[in-house]
Amino acid sequence: MKDIKLFYSTEEVSEHFEVAPSKIRYYEREFNLKIQTRGKNKAFTKKDMAKLGEIISLVDEQNYTLQGAKEQLRSKKSKTAVNHDIIDRLKFVREVLVKIKG
Repeated sequence: MKDIKLFYSTEEVSEHFEVAPSKIRYYEREFNLKIQTRGKNKAFTKKDMAKLGEIISLVDEQNYTLQGAKEQLRSKKSKTAVNHDIIDRLKFVREVLVKIKG
């Protein structure tokens, strides 16, 4: 796929991941993905494709159940939030130390 496109159709996404278009639509429904529509067609962004890639990896390649994949994605979100909190705290500590030093 070309990198200059902003939106991809369901068919293009299914070709990229080498799965049937029906599987893309199924995962979209099951995981409550908010995909834009352009007219009657779905318009997938790179972010949407990354999320679908994660789902396909979990379900098809790592053999997670749909429920297990949902839980895995949720735990990843919570870990990301914790990491952001830690980074914010470290930045604050750094600022304090720089003020003390200078």
